[in-house]
Amino acid sequence: MAWGMEIEAGRIRICRAEARGGRIRIRARREVTLPPGAIQPSLKEANLKDAAAVRSGLQAACRELRCRGWVGVALPDAAFSLRRLATDAVPSVPADARRFLAWQARELLPFPAEEARLDFLPPRPAPDGRLQVVCLLARERVIREYETLLEEAGLAVAVLDARSTSLAQAGTAPSTGLAALLSIQAERSTLLLLEDGQPRFWRMLAYGRADWEGARRLKASRELADSLTYCEEREGLGRPGGLVVEGDGARGEELLGALEGWLGLPVSPLRLPLDGADLDDWGAAIGAAIRPW
Repeated sequence: MAWGMEIEAGRIRICRAEARGGRIRIRARREVTLPPGAIQPSLKEANLKDAAAVRSGLQAACRELRCRGWVGVALPDAAFSLRRLATDAVPSVPADARRFLAWQARELLPFPAEEARLDFLPPRPAPDGRLQVVCLLARERVIREYETLLEEAGLAVAVLDARSTSLAQAGTAPSTGLAALLSIQAERSTLLLLEDGQPRFWRMLAYGRADWEGARRLKASRELADSLTYCEEREGLGRPGGLVVEGDGARGEELLGALEGWLGLPVSPLRLPLDGADLDDWGAAIGAAIRPW
């Protein structure tokens, strides 16, 4: 049984969960609503605009839940960049590999490479004989903001990840083949493609809940379709077997049906293997809790 947390622009969710026998059990949970603008996710700028309000809400929730010690954390997607890099070789020492890959990604980052915090998946051979490495990048000082916040609440970070990649840990991705996950949040959406259960590509779309439900749905759907085509034709990932939709407005049958017709793919809402209440929208916090540390 472990603690997991999702920190987003308007809220913090904390839960204690375990995965056993193909099911997920939640033993404790608490959601904190934050003041508007308290967190403004960004890849390069400070995220905690009202650190005192965020700290107060987090500490109160931790006291109520008696949450202490190690915790898995999911942070906003907009605080990260997920990139696939091509290289001839990767150093065998992890620290050296991180420095090398950050330098390789230097032209893709809106800040100096030496300021990057980087994690990466094991390299895979590419069709051209080189290596492809999927890297999750963030700015060191942005991540330190969140780590300091958690330390002040008496917590130690066991694993820290982007929201969408943490969500994929909650049983949303098949262990084989190519799958797509669309996470719809209030102001933006993230398309994440997973191959054999591992992140391979993502794209952030400037369309939130109101866009998918309103007049901009056609434009959003077209950009989503173009992103999938790009992955198939330019990234060589192929066509996913289906699309899972999560987040604000994701349960609307009209939206799911419209996406299925537009994309020509099976489209379904996120359904987590949960025991008890309908908590599918807690997927990121749950994924952070049950991910192996």
